[in-house]
Order: sequence, then structure tokens, then C-alpha cells
Amino acid sequence: MVKATSDPQPAPKQQGGVTCYTCVNVSDNLMCNQYAIDSPCPAGEDFCHTLHIMDSTGASVIVNKKCADASECWPLGVGCVLVDTQTICVSCCDEMYCNVTVPTNQSNAIYTNRRTQHRTKVKSAHPSNSLPNQSTNSAASALCLLLVLLKSML
Repeated sequence: MVKATSDPQPAPKQQGGVTCYTCVNVSDNLMCNQYAIDSPCPAGEDFCHTLHIMDSTGASVIVNKKCADASECWPLGVGCVLVDTQTICVSCCDEMYCNVTVPTNQSNAIYTNRRTQHRTKVKSAHPSNSLPNQSTNSAASALCLLLVLLKSML
């Protein structure tokens, strides 16, 4: 008769990782979520980044979802901008599968960081939605958002 003399080793725990829906250049959110690859984000990529482009009627044109690091996900890097006839919205969050939905307006194009319990909404970069005394801040936010959008599309 053989006796087991060693204690079983517990499986290693995942240290604070996040898992996001991921897709590249799909036509809508349902398609993205149905065919998303289910794998944890790499170390250092602690956010779910979502880019949503809509036409003038609000219909989805492109959905991109990915894991991202803090250089791509920060409070001034989220929000919505109007470019020609399309609205481009970006959101970032850091909880498991938190990017199940896509941002469609300023109310849900947000940055959420559960580690500091910080939730931020950024004013629209579209001039008609900016307050007169915030025009400098809105212009800076719009520029930051456009730079983040361009970087995420490369």
C-alpha cells in the first residue's frame, strides 16, 4: 500500500488580471461579443479598451475591443468626438468582461478604474456641447482623444 506523503499544491492564483472582449474591425457589438477570443489580458494590460464608430444615424460601423495599458486608458483618453458624419466613442474599464457594451454617447464613454474607485466622464469635444469657459479644456480633451484614437487604430 502506498501512502501520499506530500500535500497537494494549490493552483497558482491569477494576480489581479482582467479578461476583456476582444475583436478588431467588426461591424457591430453583437458580432464582436459572439466571436470574441476568451483569454486573459497580458501582464501590464489592466484595462479593456473599446472603440466604437457610428454613422450619422447612430448605427455601428466599426467596433474594436482589446486589452490595453495605462498609456491607452486614462481619464482624458475617453469620450466621444464627431468627425465629419461619424461619431467616435472610446471607453476604458478594468473589471472582468466590463466591455460587454459599446460606448454610444458621453454618458457611457467613460474611464473606470476600480482600483481607485475612480469614474470619470469627459465633456464632449464637439463645440456645441462645450461650455464657453471650458473651451480650452474641451479643445485639449478633444486633441488627447483624437491622439488616442489614432494610436489605437494603428
